[in-house]
Amino acid sequence: MKITKEPFGHFTEYVLTNPETGETLYVLPEFGGMIRKMTLQKEGHLHHVIECGNTAEKLLAGMNAYPSAHLFPWANRVRNGKFSFQEVDYQLSINEIGLKNAIHGLVSFTPFEVVEETVTEVEAILTLRYAYYGGALGFPFPFVLSISYIFSSDEGLEINYAIKNTGTKDLPMVLGWHPYFKIEGEKADDWQINFPATHQYGTDSQMISADKIPVNFSGVMDLKGKTLDAVFKMQSSSKIISKLHSPKKNITLNVWQEGMKGGFTFTVVYIPSSRDCIAIEPMTGNTDAYNSGDGLLTLESGKTFEIACGVYIS
Repeated sequence: MKITKEPFGHFTEYVLTNPETGETLYVLPEFGGMIRKMTLQKEGHLHHVIECGNTAEKLLAGMNAYPSAHLFPWANRVRNGKFSFQEVDYQLSINEIGLKNAIHGLVSFTPFEVVEETVTEVEAILTLRYAYYGGALGFPFPFVLSISYIFSSDEGLEINYAIKNTGTKDLPMVLGWHPYFKIEGEKADDWQINFPATHQYGTDSQMISADKIPVNFSGVMDLKGKTLDAVFKMQSSSKIISKLHSPKKNITLNVWQEGMKGGFTFTVVYIPSSRDCIAIEPMTGNTDAYNSGDGLLTLESGKTFEIACGVYIS
């Protein structure tokens, strides 16, 4: 395995590569630690499964879709940017203007520092760090977020998150990852999906979770002609796996998330109108968890919270 650096527009991109298989992971530390591109292999064939933009201009033009973004300290929406925590009211900046919400946290496009590069025969590890000092409007809660990408030919990609509360008060938080997956040369109508959801949430006029409906998506669902855009409550287990399958190519993308209590127990599944990709987004809390409390985590001063998710091909 190896790690190299390449220019990508005005960014420096880190490329984790398995020279024997051709598998690659492209990471932009200066742009929220985003995974711009990932290629995995099965039985000698390479498959591009994440691809957010072949040029920096195309990548920046698609920022509103939050491709591969890390979502913290809130994921999805906070209604009107307002919340109360421990009997204090806060007003966040509104960055979803049309719906008047605060969306997807503070770190999606911020520069991360590269703090570690490790290479062995079987894996490459890149660790990034972002320190927040509490200066953003409505969020006076300092923290340090560390993200480690572990890339190997046997296990695919593992993402390890470590969040430390560096403030003097409790830290409210919801964590999410916002990847869009694809199987090159195909569209959603060619794919099947199954994931262990127990409930689906409807949405109101501000795209905030509303009614909760029991569902069972543990069987195989053909996506031909179907639309999906919802938050799902997932069946509790130590490792929750959502499977995206291509019958034509006989490959499956396995998106896994640690799902113990207080872990990634929610997932957003979304097919955009282009139908050339699908978002499968692990989240620790529901939309507007800052107000509903549904999945909201509280981290004590000085404490660290760790959790993982990842992707492999089979």
